[in-house]
Amino acid sequence: MTNPFPSRAALAGFVQKRAVFWAAFVAGWGLALASAPVQAQPQGTLPEAWRALGHEPSWVLSRNGDAMLLETNFGADRLRFAIPEAVSIDSSTVRYATTANGKSLIWTVKTAICVDSMSGMPRPQQVTILLDGQRLTGCGGEPASLLQGREWIVTRLADRPVLPTPKITMTFAKDGTVSGLGSCNRFNAGYQLTGEGMTISKGLSTMMACEPPLMDQERLFLDLLERVSRFSFTPEGRLVLHSNSGQTILAE
Repeated sequence: MTNPFPSRAALAGFVQKRAVFWAAFVAGWGLALASAPVQAQPQGTLPEAWRALGHEPSWVLSRNGDAMLLETNFGADRLRFAIPEAVSIDSSTVRYATTANGKSLIWTVKTAICVDSMSGMPRPQQVTILLDGQRLTGCGGEPASLLQGREWIVTRLADRPVLPTPKITMTFAKDGTVSGLGSCNRFNAGYQLTGEGMTISKGLSTMMACEPPLMDQERLFLDLLERVSRFSFTPEGRLVLHSNSGQTILAE
C-alpha cells in the first residue's frame, strides 16, 4: 500500500524552499520600504534661510537659527521670538501662532505662487500675518525653487510654436547653471536672480550642424535666452521667460 504522507526528506525540502521564499519576500519588502521616497522636509518646517516680505506697509519676516525676526516700519520696529510649532490647515497651508513682547502674532504660509507687488518677482509661498489684529500680506520662499527640480520643455519662441522634434529643453540647477538641448546642440549657461529680475549669461554649446530649420530655431532660442530679464508663470503653471526686447520663451 502506498504511503499517503510525504517522506521526512520531502517534508524537509518543502520547509527549506518555503523558508527561502519568505526570506526573499521579506528582504524585497524591506528594500521597497527603504527605497520609497521620503519627504525631504516635513510640512511646516521652515528652511534655515527662509524669508518673506510684503509692502504697503513694508515688512520682512525671516528665520535666523531657531528664532524668527519680524521687521516692520522699514526696520524701525523689530520683534524677535522662538519659532512656534506649525499647525497644518490643509495639504498646502500651515499656521504659526505665538506672542512676542505682549503682541499676538499669527502667520499663515500657503504653498502657491505669489508675485511680489513691487518687483514682480514670483515666489513659491503666499504669506499672511496678523500682528495684534493688523493684517499684513506678502510672499515667501526662494524664487529659484520655482525653476529648479524639473526639466522644462519649450513650446513657443517669440510667440511662435516650435518644431515638434527634437524638443528644446532647459534644466535650472541649484549651482546657478541652466543647461539643455537648444534644438540641435547641447548648451550650458549661468543664470542669476536679482531683486527685480533674472539674467542668463552667454553660454557654451556643442558645434554639431543640423538642418537649416533646426539651426534657425536654435539661434533664436539662444539669442532670446541671453536677453532674458525676468520670469513669470501663466495661470496654468507654464514658465514664461521675458526678454528685454519684449519677446518670450514659453515652457511647460
